[in-house]
Formats: sequence, C-alpha cells, structure tokens
Amino acid sequence: MTNGLFFGSITVVFGTIESLLSFVFLPFCRPTEDFVMRCHYTSVVDGFVGIAIALVGIAYLLLPKVRKILTYAVIVLGVLTSLVPTVIVGVCSHPHMHCHSISSPVLQLVGIVIALFAVANLAFLASRNFESENFTNEIYNT
Repeated sequence: MTNGLFFGSITVVFGTIESLLSFVFLPFCRPTEDFVMRCHYTSVVDGFVGIAIALVGIAYLLLPKVRKILTYAVIVLGVLTSLVPTVIVGVCSHPHMHCHSISSPVLQLVGIVIALFAVANLAFLASRNFESENFTNEIYNT
C-alpha cells in the first residue's frame, strides 16, 4: 500500500470518527429554549473540524503534488480539535457534567492522535525526499 493511499484513507477515517463522536456519540448538553451551553458549540465546531479533516484526507488521495501542504493542514486541524474544548470554545465549568468529564478529554485525545499521525507522515515524506536527492555533485567533478 502506498503512503498516499494509507495516509489519505486513515485521515478520512479519523475525520469521520471525530465527526461522529462530536455529533452523535459523545454526551454534550443540548440547547434549551432559554440558553445554549458552550459545550453545544464545542460539539458543532469539532464536528465540522472532523468534516474538514475528512475532506483534507480525500484531497490527499486525489492531489499527490500537494501532499506536504495537506499534511500540515491535518496537523493544524488536529491541534485545533484539541484546543476547541479547552481554550477556544470550552465546555461546561462543572466537573460533574458529562461534557467536562468525558467529551472534552476524548476530543483532546483524538486531536493529539490526529496531529501525531500527521507529524509521522510529514517525517516520512521528508525522509523520502531526502533519500531521492542526488548528492554526487557531478557538476563539480568535471
């Protein structure tokens, strides 16, 4: 299996998992008639970040010339996934709430895994480019 197919397909899977976690499986507070909790917005933002990760994975499969740039995009989106429930939007301030005790740590972990996977792919791409360069200096030997 080539690197492009492997990284692209795993990235699509990670993005889909993140979206499903945010929209379906993780417990977040639902909006009521009176107000909307911050954790609801965290769920929505992280769900759309997951969709963006899946789209970048599809672009990685289809556009081989920009794979390095797309890998950087996955790193940024993975870090963004971890920062949304902690810094950017946040969750409920009460530690006994499910969104604070379950959803936020899960999304942080998923974001870190996505970012580390992309860093590993970036290291692989860099090593492959390093090995393919010609260091014989044939021009200077004449």
